[in-house]
Amino acid sequence: MPDQTALIRAAIGRLLAEKTGVAVISMKESIDELLERIGETVTEDRLQDLLLEMAEVRGMMVVLDV
Repeated sequence: MPDQTALIRAAIGRLLAEKTGVAVISMKESIDELLERIGETVTEDRLQDLLLEMAEVRGMMVVLDV
């Protein structure tokens, strides 16, 4: 069974793939969507860190509107 970080990264990857072509995404909206998908078993800080990291790799900017 995959560990929690792998599951979170997969959820973030799917979310970012859905937003392909978008240059800037909202941190608040993205975190809300991720919490709906994976449940509240992870802290928002952890989600924010991983989202920023993965969005940067894809060349996306994240608006820090939390």
